[in-house]
Amino acid sequence: MLSKIKTLPSAIKSHFSKVESKRYAAGKTSRSSGNWRPVDYGINELISQNGPEVRARVRQLIRDFPPFSRAKRTITDFVVGPGIELQSRPVDKQGNYLPKLAAEIEDGYKRFCDEADIAGQLHGKEMERLARDQETETGEYIIAQTNLKDAKRYIPMALQMFEADWLTSYGAKAVGSNKIEQGVEYDSQTGRRAAFHFTDPDGIGKPRRIEARHIIHGFETLRPGQFRGISPFTPGVLVTRDLQDAMEGEIDGFKYAAKWLAIVKSMDPMGRQAALNDPNAETRAPIEELENGIIEYLRPNEDVHLMSNPRGAGNFEPFVHVVLLMISVATGVPYELLSGDYRKLSWAVIRVVRSDFKQSLKPIATRHVRQNCDPIFREYLNQAVMSGRIHIPDYFSNPYQYNRAIWQPPVADPVDKLRDSKADIAEMESLLRSPQEIVAGRGRQLEDVMKELAAAKAMAEKYGLTMEEVSTALANNPAAVAKD
Repeated sequence: MLSKIKTLPSAIKSHFSKVESKRYAAGKTSRSSGNWRPVDYGINELISQNGPEVRARVRQLIRDFPPFSRAKRTITDFVVGPGIELQSRPVDKQGNYLPKLAAEIEDGYKRFCDEADIAGQLHGKEMERLARDQETETGEYIIAQTNLKDAKRYIPMALQMFEADWLTSYGAKAVGSNKIEQGVEYDSQTGRRAAFHFTDPDGIGKPRRIEARHIIHGFETLRPGQFRGISPFTPGVLVTRDLQDAMEGEIDGFKYAAKWLAIVKSMDPMGRQAALNDPNAETRAPIEELENGIIEYLRPNEDVHLMSNPRGAGNFEPFVHVVLLMISVATGVPYELLSGDYRKLSWAVIRVVRSDFKQSLKPIATRHVRQNCDPIFREYLNQAVMSGRIHIPDYFSNPYQYNRAIWQPPVADPVDKLRDSKADIAEMESLLRSPQEIVAGRGRQLEDVMKELAAAKAMAEKYGLTMEEVSTALANNPAAVAKD
């Protein structure tokens, strides 16, 4: 028994040694980790506690710090651009494409976009851009689908946008066994959204309950069970604020280094002092302005030696470069697009930068289509058929075959059009790509291109020309063709 007691400490030591060896290296406590003990809460609690402050800080940086503002605009321009274009693709029961119905659906959707905003101020595509901007700033956007009783409208459907700050749980009452989390009412068993509760902009009114089937709530889900979104710029808020302060300090340093020129020492201190004390003397002001410089007169018995104040203009550009690189990492926007600095880049590098950026945005664009474009389009088509604007007899028996659509995101012009065109032709001749894919990659529909070519051919024949002659003339001298 005594021998067992003597060996107990070594046994305990061996046990803990084995436990420690089974840890992840990142979970071990060491001198380098110090007292690092991060607190890990549920995603909803984190967003609930920090969401309002994060939103305010991101908005302030976007308002006041140009790189952050440019990053937001760049993401919206690449994801949405002037608006993601609808390409309707309805088919019959045999799966055959219905081009006439597609044209009718697309024309009706354009009319709906003209009057989509319930306030009558924004175009549907402008609301689409605003939704993308809101997700960047606040991490989420909210659009309510409602109806207006106005015979002049194409369809009753209208859209109303809410700011994320208007969602509230204060004073909100859930139905039945539902629960409310940050203004979102949900089924406690499944997590399915049941309704959303909104206050007024001042936050003092009684909450307004809107059923979830009328709400489009777009955000990126980072963890299971998440109810609200958080800005993708969140990880860069603190470092960006520090960089903003550092940049402003550097600019102030250059300004003061350029402003202070000289100090004048008086050889008659008594007389100078008397003049300064004379309220009627013209020399009372101790500082004189000289264009953009300052000359200061010293008081008696003072002797000031100015330190060398070099402006160091050569160091400012590298400093700004580092700042923009850090902002690029924080926002996910390439440095070249963030700064607009293409001076040291080749065509190949520019192409790679844009291609990588577009690839990183594909999940964002796809999610935007699924959360924003598709539900709005489906509800539009439902109401267009119900109101008799579009005639589809068997629509409600199988709406899926009629609300099929392709959404064409914005496409930037090729960096090198000639090389890209040759590559497209080679792939098409090798049967590796279809004309439809190539045309879609340039933001167009093949059917529209064919219609325009047919119209151009008919116009050429009207004037006794061939398409070959027109193409050659346009290539050699477009101005002469326009003049003729």
